[in-house]
Amino acid sequence: MRPRRRRFVTQVTIASAALIVAMPHASAGAQPDDSSDAMERYQQLGAQAAQTEEDLSQAETDLAAKQQARDEATAAVATATAAVDQAQQAEGQFRGEMDRITGDLYRNGGQVVRWSAAFTSGSPEQFLDQMSALDLIAADNSEKLGQLAGVTTQAASAREAAAQAQQNADKAATDAETAVNTLKSKKADLDNQIQQVRDALNDLSPDERDELGTVQDNGIYLGPPGAANDALQAALGRRGSEYEWGATGPNEFDCSGLTSWAYKQAGITIPRTSRQQWTVGKPVSQDALQPGDLLFYDDGTGNPATIHHVGMYVGDGKMVDAPTEGQLVDVRSMRSDGHYIGARRIVG
Repeated sequence: MRPRRRRFVTQVTIASAALIVAMPHASAGAQPDDSSDAMERYQQLGAQAAQTEEDLSQAETDLAAKQQARDEATAAVATATAAVDQAQQAEGQFRGEMDRITGDLYRNGGQVVRWSAAFTSGSPEQFLDQMSALDLIAADNSEKLGQLAGVTTQAASAREAAAQAQQNADKAATDAETAVNTLKSKKADLDNQIQQVRDALNDLSPDERDELGTVQDNGIYLGPPGAANDALQAALGRRGSEYEWGATGPNEFDCSGLTSWAYKQAGITIPRTSRQQWTVGKPVSQDALQPGDLLFYDDGTGNPATIHHVGMYVGDGKMVDAPTEGQLVDVRSMRSDGHYIGARRIVG
């Protein structure tokens, strides 16, 4: 049997959901005696490790986002650099053309060319034809000047965009590096705390360890027909499965791994971690709970950022959950020594 973690709940009073069909079942066995110092330490360390595990999951999510931002910023630099090259090429072509036109005008004397048309014309009609041609040349030169101004502005904008893209890429790379370091730190913290939980578990009496590692409630619980009940039955069907940090089934679970796996069996995808699961569905008051609702627990501050455990309501003031190292997936009372923060209804 692998050691595993425990999550905790404040004392709450809850009415049984009206839609529950409570079939006759064996009553849950007594919960382990939490009065011993060893059990209390085991529970406290389990809650601390659970908090750190959620922090680690958040760090993993943050790292993925930072790495994606870094990759996107790097791609933006490449795109902006290509735009600069293209704009510079266009600018060079137009400048070459304008240099040629400017040289011709300088050599021919601009207005002299126009006056010379009067002396080289054999007739008024020829003079008018020559003047029209000169006007067309002037208009063409004006158009090229406008195009040159446009590509020059475009090149300047491209250079500015490239500089900003490079700045964004540098920041994204720094953020990603920071996220990697944070992740490593959280992982080291969790590894250390997991070992402490295992040590505390070993300090329990053999009877306490046996009770923690034995399914206490094999009762039948039913909810309203639909996806929520399908998820509930999937979770109940995993009673006796061992707890494993970060596991998502089908044979081992952590708390949010169980709830996300169960809803997946019902055809519904929910986020992976308990803090993320808190953000989906709709809030439900304690007196309106139905089987399949998710129950959340924090550190007692009422801050969702400190949520570290989730279970699934089965009715009759109980939930099915994957508690912590040393315990199995089982049905337990919502009342425990953690801190209930609220519930969410995923469907319905």
